[in-house]
Amino acid sequence: MADERRRRLLVVEDSPMMVRMYRMVLGGRYELAFAPDGAQGLDAAAREPALDGLVVDINMPAMDGLEFIRRLRGELGMTEVPVLVCSTEATEADRESARASGANGFLPKPWTPPELLAALEAHLGGAAA
Repeated sequence: MADERRRRLLVVEDSPMMVRMYRMVLGGRYELAFAPDGAQGLDAAAREPALDGLVVDINMPAMDGLEFIRRLRGELGMTEVPVLVCSTEATEADRESARASGANGFLPKPWTPPELLAALEAHLGGAAA
C-alpha cells in the first residue's frame, strides 16, 4: 500500500514575501511549517522529528541558515533529513559553505516554481503526493 501521507516540510525563511511564495508553490503538495529564523527553526524541528525535508535560507536574523543546519545535524542528530538551501547568496563559495554545513542541495533565488519543485523532488526522492 502506498504511503498517502503528504510529505512534511519545514521552511526556515524570514521574508514574508518568500513565505507567501512557498505557500503558493508548495502548499497544495506538501504539509508546510514555517520558522522565521534558525533559532525558531531548531525549536520547530525538535518538535517535529518526522520531517521529510527542510528548505532553508542563509541570511536570517538570530541564527543564519548555515548555523541552523550545523546544529540541526549535530545537536538534534537529524542527519538523514534532506536540507535544500535557497538563497540569493549563490557564489560557488556560498554553495560550498552550504554543503560543508550539511545541506544536501542548493537552489539560488530567485527560483521559478518548476525549479523549486524539481529541486525538492531531486532531494526528497519521488514526486510529492
